[in-house]
Amino acid sequence: MKASALYDAAAAKMDQVTAIQAAADEEDRDLTPEEETQVLTLCDEAAELRRKADLARKMETTASLVGANIPNSNLGDDPSFKPVKRFAEPRDRDAEKKHGFTNFGDFALAVSGASSPNGSLDNRLNFFAAASGANQGVDSQGGFLVPPEFSQKIWDGLNAGTDSLLAMTDQYTVTGESISFNANAETSRVVGSRYGGVRGYWINEADQITSSKPTFRQITIEPQELAVLIYTTNKLLKNANALESYLAKAATEEINFLVGDAIFNGTGAGQPLGLTASACLISVAKETSQIADSILSQNIRKMRARMHPNSWNNAVWFINSDVWPELDNLFTHVTNVAGTENVGGFGNSIWNPQAQTLYGRPVKVIEYAATIGDANDIVLADMKGYITGVRGGVDTAMSIHLRFDYAETAFRFMYAVDGRPWLQSALTPYKGTNTQSQFINLAARA
Repeated sequence: MKASALYDAAAAKMDQVTAIQAAADEEDRDLTPEEETQVLTLCDEAAELRRKADLARKMETTASLVGANIPNSNLGDDPSFKPVKRFAEPRDRDAEKKHGFTNFGDFALAVSGASSPNGSLDNRLNFFAAASGANQGVDSQGGFLVPPEFSQKIWDGLNAGTDSLLAMTDQYTVTGESISFNANAETSRVVGSRYGGVRGYWINEADQITSSKPTFRQITIEPQELAVLIYTTNKLLKNANALESYLAKAATEEINFLVGDAIFNGTGAGQPLGLTASACLISVAKETSQIADSILSQNIRKMRARMHPNSWNNAVWFINSDVWPELDNLFTHVTNVAGTENVGGFGNSIWNPQAQTLYGRPVKVIEYAATIGDANDIVLADMKGYITGVRGGVDTAMSIHLRFDYAETAFRFMYAVDGRPWLQSALTPYKGTNTQSQFINLAARA
């Protein structure tokens, strides 16, 4: 088959893809699973036809240069053609995943060229043309979906950083709109309340056992979407490698920041419920006559005492960077045996500046913590007590549409996540009067 016919066949496959997407857009719906499978099959077939077409074109061009008369690109049909046996070239599967683009910047340059008044359409973009907007036949008014390889780079970066609160949580993947978990309705550890009502008894021989039962509640995680929109200048587009690095870094850091801030401070309305806004947060009051913007060793001791014993080994101290100087002042006065008189000197059994730990648990500086003196400038938390649900990875799309920021499909990165603490409230301990939790903060010292 001639190269031109193969190119036409590949284009016909992509026309079918466009028609399937157009039908879905007309009905204002997503593709069905069957349609998605059909689209993927058509795209694979189109890619294979184009590969054969490129090979046929190269063979035809070579033949014309050496003066051969080849009626079509299937040279095996020509009895005068003597094929030369050689080893097949290995497939570059990494390049195939990128569909011919060397990196994200190379892809961006291709889209920029397609949108320029005197530019031309890079044929590699035909495989990513998405029906979008009123004029579905014009690529520049639709969207070019970014090849999966480039989107994956951003997703990897989101969880790779040591500053990611999301990576510290009890995380689950959500495949649908939401996911629900059954949890015990425990709010107290006293007898008869553990697991929401389970109770055991010591019994004598032949005694009847008193029955009990647990109670349950449900936690529903419904990922909420956040989005990053980045515009780039023509000057920046000139350097493909620099653009790839810039976009990946900017989008990753912004998404990571928004997710972390929501996990720490979120309101729960259209975003995760932050641990500092939850009903299970325990707030330790300041000391009598404690001066403003200070942190005392008594504050730290009392915060530690309110952490549930089962959570201590996972606990982390989150602080604002303004808190650092106060940690160096966490000295304990040396008193007499009766503890009634200061006999001189100071000890520090709380803060270890070399290991950067408080009572042996790590101290982590985060931007989301409040400034010194405000509530939540220092928080003790067991992040395994916080559940998160993530739907897919980073959804990346690219278009030069002038109204892209009106979601008419520039560079857009979207991510869906939700989260909240497992506990519904602080727990009454088995013995003692002070409640305990997995999240403790220090009240304001104004």
